[in-house]
Amino acid sequence: MALQLQTSVGLQKNADGVTQQLLRTGREGDLIVSENHGRYYEKNSRGGLFGVAWNAVTIVSAHNSPLTSGTGTPITSIYNPIGSGVNISIVKVIQHLTSGTPAGPLVWNNVPNPQNITAASAAAISMQANAAAASVAKTWTNTAVTGSATGVLAFVEGGFAAVAAGAGVNTLVTEHAGDLIIPPGTMLALCSYGTGTTHLTSGMVIWEEIAI
Repeated sequence: MALQLQTSVGLQKNADGVTQQLLRTGREGDLIVSENHGRYYEKNSRGGLFGVAWNAVTIVSAHNSPLTSGTGTPITSIYNPIGSGVNISIVKVIQHLTSGTPAGPLVWNNVPNPQNITAASAAAISMQANAAAASVAKTWTNTAVTGSATGVLAFVEGGFAAVAAGAGVNTLVTEHAGDLIIPPGTMLALCSYGTGTTHLTSGMVIWEEIAI
């Protein structure tokens, strides 16, 4: 037996508290679905988006993939502690080629046994202005992750080729749609492909934390 749905065609203007009985469709029978607000508004309004930023980091060999055990220095990194109860899902990565010539795109390294890192970590920031961050993550930005194991290439973030920064906009924004997740007990570190020539980079990683 086929299920039939009744729908309402056209725009509606309903008062608060009204119970809506019908789905809305267009004149051609297409179901109308609207985000209503910006894509991440709901999550961010409830304090669920977090980030870490870096500013004018000069790339040296310690930033290169694979990170060297004990002395590797991620451009930035995110550690989801064991027992956190959440998956960290990367939402967006913003890269800005501040100046110089990169050696190639940025890449993510998996850092084994991150719980052994003794370097002081920093807290993430809330993406809701002036809100207190409640992120479970630990982050290290342009800091040697003392006590770490050797990094392992995990994901190519992409970015600028080996071409010098020029006039105009040198920014790349990458949206992730659940393709890059940091489960509990795992750390991902953003690294350079190579040193390049006087390569300065700025940027930000934004994520949400999803209960598991």
